[in-house]
Amino acid sequence: MPKYALCLVDIKTLGTKTFSYLIPDELKDKIHIGIPVLVPFGPKRTIKAYVVGFSDYLEEGIKAKYILDVLDYTPMFNLEYLKLLEWVANYYFSDLPTVLKTALPSKFFEKNVKNYRKPNKKQIIFDTKKENSNIKLSVEQEKVYKEIIKVDAPVSLLYGITGSGKTEIYFKLIEDTIKKGKNVLFLAPEIALVSQLTIRTIKRFGADVLAIWHSSITESEKYGVWQKLRNDEIKILFGARSAVFAPIKNLGLIIIDEEHDEGYKQDMPDPRYSAVNVAKKLSELYGAKIVLGSATPDISSYYRAINSNSLFVLKKRYNDAMLPKVIIVDMRLEREFKNNGLFSKFLIDKINERLKNKEQVILLINRRGYSTYTQCLNCGKVIECPKCAIPLIYHSTTQSHKCHYCNYEIKNLTECPSCHEKALENFGAGSQRVETTAQSIFPNAIIKRLDSDSLSKKNEHVEILKDFMEGKIDILIGTQMIAKGLDNPNVTLAGVINADLSFNLPDYRSSERGFSILTQVAGRSGRGGNKGEVIFQTFNSDNIFLQNAKEQDYETFYKNEIEMREMFDYPPFSSIIRMILKSKNIFRAQRASMEIAMRLKDWINKLGLSERLIVLGPVPCVIEKLKGDFRFNIMVKNKLDEKGHQTILSFLRKVILPNDIKMVVDVDPSDIL
Repeated sequence: MPKYALCLVDIKTLGTKTFSYLIPDELKDKIHIGIPVLVPFGPKRTIKAYVVGFSDYLEEGIKAKYILDVLDYTPMFNLEYLKLLEWVANYYFSDLPTVLKTALPSKFFEKNVKNYRKPNKKQIIFDTKKENSNIKLSVEQEKVYKEIIKVDAPVSLLYGITGSGKTEIYFKLIEDTIKKGKNVLFLAPEIALVSQLTIRTIKRFGADVLAIWHSSITESEKYGVWQKLRNDEIKILFGARSAVFAPIKNLGLIIIDEEHDEGYKQDMPDPRYSAVNVAKKLSELYGAKIVLGSATPDISSYYRAINSNSLFVLKKRYNDAMLPKVIIVDMRLEREFKNNGLFSKFLIDKINERLKNKEQVILLINRRGYSTYTQCLNCGKVIECPKCAIPLIYHSTTQSHKCHYCNYEIKNLTECPSCHEKALENFGAGSQRVETTAQSIFPNAIIKRLDSDSLSKKNEHVEILKDFMEGKIDILIGTQMIAKGLDNPNVTLAGVINADLSFNLPDYRSSERGFSILTQVAGRSGRGGNKGEVIFQTFNSDNIFLQNAKEQDYETFYKNEIEMREMFDYPPFSSIIRMILKSKNIFRAQRASMEIAMRLKDWINKLGLSERLIVLGPVPCVIEKLKGDFRFNIMVKNKLDEKGHQTILSFLRKVILPNDIKMVVDVDPSDIL
């Protein structure tokens, strides 16, 4: 047995750190990876820690103390789990304590684990009853299901148009996995979608074999789920991206629904991981099969699936249901006829028609808040966040202007802070404004809004979606939360208030995002017996990607997009490592970024890799100032896979920065804004 145990602790003033402790002779046979132990910390304090490694040596000058006791002889995680977290730390340029802090519930570091207060209210999802299901796979579904179980590839991509019945294939694969005595991890990108899928799965498999894991459940609930997973009491774990770190035993299948979604990527804080990539590493360690599913697959996923013969396609809706008819309304013509409102006359007429027929409507506006910016009509000043170089968003419900990046807020602003005139006007539209406008146009309709601003209490999203499914809501308005996974057969109209929003960002993935969200929201309509319609309101009706979304033609969109990606060496033809240098002083940030970019280019040139590791920048970030920091962007296009990745990160680990300069490294970023 080694002399020292490396123990992970969590200290409020220090954060999550590792320290070495001596192993007492009487505990040498009892100390293993993942064991919770009691250790001394400071002059008089004792704290809980976890054993994460061993060594026979200490750095000179360090005097180690002895471990006091073992708190539980059953490890809370094993060596394979630790290997996964070490891989995450290495790949995403983080460190093991930070990754462990992300992965482990905070309750892990409290000593009296048996005294946790159990939740006093059961999650309403688990009130769902199991139903006798007689649903049979269609001929097309059965064919795809058999192909997936036959294929030898560890990762399969199930591309199926909206309403094609991907979930039924998931259920058949889950059933097979459980029969083999294996367990399942089922990921969805957002909490609202996790809830919907969980309800459907409980109806099929019952609540006793299920658990959920995401940011809306309490730390005590997470700890309880962890214990059940450790005891192999859970067969199916549902969750958002953080569930990929849950220690599922005997893992046989990982399903990642809506695999294209950016919700799987954590942008901040560290580690900036992708749950999809972590799941792939997880499958390597445990030999589990992965099934990715989407109606609008990630471009890179589709490319890899084609080239590994692991693409499986559902081209028809279940029961041969018709795809909804999509109509593009040119809002420029509305302006010519003096209609300057958010709703075209055509959309208003169509909504009234649905309301008359007791059918339901969803309306998408992919912006939160009431308006997108506020401007003084006297001096022209736009009200901006003092910490970030972006306009403040007006929220009508709180009468406040907010920054969605740093949470800066001004309440009850009535006059211009520059010229002091009461000439402020709100421009642009967010979900609150759409809701207010809809209530004035359709006063007799029951209207609800579903976005992150509207959810004030736990499980409120579940209640709203339940009411919508039961027909208690006529019009559901929301951001992209309502564009995915919503399977309500009484929805016969989906309207997009401004279909141009997602296409206008200066980012190489903006076309993919725009096509995806429009195709996804279109797929919510006409999933029952009645024909569905979709209306895209736009100021740019000639946009080729808008036309692709109208036809729900992913293959044509992919063909055009992959040609552009290859031309400019964007993923999948490279992987991207992004560095953001930031400082309170713009000149210091610029100088540091120029120096690092120059040194990195010289390093790559000396290695003779300049054609395979392409350094771009530095340039100011699109959002140049954020949370008081001025930001400059350096981007590397890596065409050397793992070798290139290690080359760049080994260089970055040698970089020493002054205290006033910070560097963020984002591997495989979801955007380059």
